[in-house]
Amino acid sequence: MAAAADRDQPLLTVEHLTMRFGGLIAVNDVSFTAARRHITAIIGPNGAGKTTVFNCITGFYSPTAGRLALHSDSGDFLLERMEGYLIAQKARVARTFQNIRLFPRMSVLENLLVAQHNALMRASGLSVLGLLGAASFRRAERAAIDHARYWLDRAGLTEAADLDAGNLPYGGQRRLEIARAMCTRPALLCLDEPAAGLNHTESRDLNRMLQFIRDEHQVGVLLIEHDMSVVMGISDKVVVLDYGRKIAEGTPEAVRHSPEVIRAYLGEEEGDALPPEVLADLAKHDGAPQ
Repeated sequence: MAAAADRDQPLLTVEHLTMRFGGLIAVNDVSFTAARRHITAIIGPNGAGKTTVFNCITGFYSPTAGRLALHSDSGDFLLERMEGYLIAQKARVARTFQNIRLFPRMSVLENLLVAQHNALMRASGLSVLGLLGAASFRRAERAAIDHARYWLDRAGLTEAADLDAGNLPYGGQRRLEIARAMCTRPALLCLDEPAAGLNHTESRDLNRMLQFIRDEHQVGVLLIEHDMSVVMGISDKVVVLDYGRKIAEGTPEAVRHSPEVIRAYLGEEEGDALPPEVLADLAKHDGAPQ
C-alpha cells in the first residue's frame, strides 16, 4: 500500500497556468497534476497549447500567471520562479524536443557523456583535478562511462556506441535522445513528440523503454504525443487541451469517451466514443503541436 501511495503522489502540480503573447492567449488557466512513476500525456488538436505548456514547465517561457510546483526527493521547487538552466540542474527536469537535437558528429557514447558534463566538471575541480589525473576525477569519469553504457543497453544501442550519432537510424536517434536525457538523472522527463516519424516496431520499442523508465527508475514522464497507440497504450493519465483550455483529464479510457474530446477532434457531439484508430488518423493531419 505504501509503495502504491508513493507512486500516486503528485510530482508536478500545475495551477492556473496562463501564457499570453500580446493579445493572444496561448494557454488559458490550465491546471493538472502529474504523479510520480506515472506517464502523463498531453494531447489536443493543432494550436491547443501543448508545447507552450512544456516551454513554461522547462523554463523557455516565463508564464504570465500560474504556479508550477515540482515535488521531488531533492526538494520542492517553484519552476515559474527559476531560470531555465536551474530547472534542469537543480529541479532535475529533463526534456527532449520534437526535432532531434543530438550532436551528430559525436559518437553515440559521447552524446551520453556530454549529458553528464556538469557532474564531471565538478569532479574535475573545473578541470584542474582532471589535468592532474586525480583519483577522484578518474572515479567520476569511470562512473559516467558506466552510467552511459547502462543507458546504451536500455536503449538497445550498445553495438552502436562508437558510431556517429548522426549515422543512427531515425528510431535509434529518438531512443538516444531519451537515453541522453536519462543520463542527467531527472525527476521529471518531458518528451515532445517522441514517437514522431517512428514505424510500428520502433513505436513498440519506445513504449517499452518509457515503461521501463517509469517502473524501474521511478521517474515521472510527461509527454506530448499525436500517436494515439502510444498515448492509449502506456499513459496512466491523459490531459486534453483545446484552444489553450483544458477540456478533459483522466485515464485514457475516460478521455476517449469524453464528449468534449470527441467534439474537439470531430467538431460534433455524435458517437459514443472516439476510437484510438480515429484519433491516430486525425493526428496525421494535425500539423506541428503548438
